Amino acid sequence: MAMLAAWALTLAGGVVLIGGVAALTSDAGPIPEPYKLAWTAISLEVTTLLVTLYAIAVGPYRNWRATCLAMYAVITPILITLCNTVLTAKGGLPGSNGSETRANVVAAGLILVSLGNFLQMLVSAVHDVEHPVQLADHHHNQGGKVTV
Repeated sequence: MAMLAAWALTLAGGVVLIGGVAALTSDAGPIPEPYKLAWTAISLEVTTLLVTLYAIAVGPYRNWRATCLAMYAVITPILITLCNTVLTAKGGLPGSNGSETRANVVAAGLILVSLGNFLQMLVSAVHDVEHPVQLADHHHNQGGKVTV
């Protein structure tokens, strides 16, 4: 349940971020250079979510928690750096037309995605499935032997 809440938070942040970037670029034609980084961050986030979903759906394979943690550990600092850039540049960013509100929306999306990442890291780290035997159907598990 906690993992689902963390995913929801991350995805909500992604939606806010996509909307904010769209608002910033709608009157600027092609995506300005600073926002190519934002789209890169969104792509990384989506990739990470897919890897995590795969790890949990087919896992636990060996070291799946370490894989999830490594992915988020790499991506979260990128998102935080982008967020800092957006917050400091604000209305001076191309496409914002001096509107700090638009930049704040993008930063809010980045912050939500980062918070979702942190929550998913914590949930992955404390997840209690260590051995595949624990995932076996209890009706088929007799005397510690798994019969599938």
